Amino acid sequence: MSDSNQLDAEKLIQIHKARDEWEANILVGYLDDNNIEATTEGTLQGADSATHTWFGDPDIRCSVFVIEEDAPRATAILKEFQAAVTDPQLLEEAAAQKLKLDKETVTRLRSALKEENSTFDMIGWICVAFLGATALLWAIWPAWLKIAPPSPVMRWMTVALFVLAAIFIARWTKRRMR
Repeated sequence: MSDSNQLDAEKLIQIHKARDEWEANILVGYLDDNNIEATTEGTLQGADSATHTWFGDPDIRCSVFVIEEDAPRATAILKEFQAAVTDPQLLEEAAAQKLKLDKETVTRLRSALKEENSTFDMIGWICVAFLGATALLWAIWPAWLKIAPPSPVMRWMTVALFVLAAIFIARWTKRRMR
């Protein structure tokens, strides 16, 4: 088959108009996972794309294209995907099927939760130490800082705020450990 005949035979069809490039890339990846080749083509109407990306301009559209012969199957797969993503009960059932709860899994999840809690406790105590050290530095205002200290009122108010923050975080961490 010649190249021109192959190009004519493989005509691309737009099957979806995504809100943004992220959505289009997710859909293309999902179609690829289902053995359907897909691609995107974005169009931008307006000023520069970085500004539109940050502020969510509704004129940005990114189309998803597939080969014409795959279009009906791809459309059906995308409809199924979008229905599954928006249906919480369907998501819950799919998660329950993938996660087979047995004693080993429950034990593994409990140990992971304990490890996570101990990590948060450690982060809390690190914050307490950092805030205490910062309060001490503000209180003594070492000469090696090579800048003039702030006014005494501002300096001691800042020390008091650091100490109060350290106490608050220490109490929160201690309560979590019970």
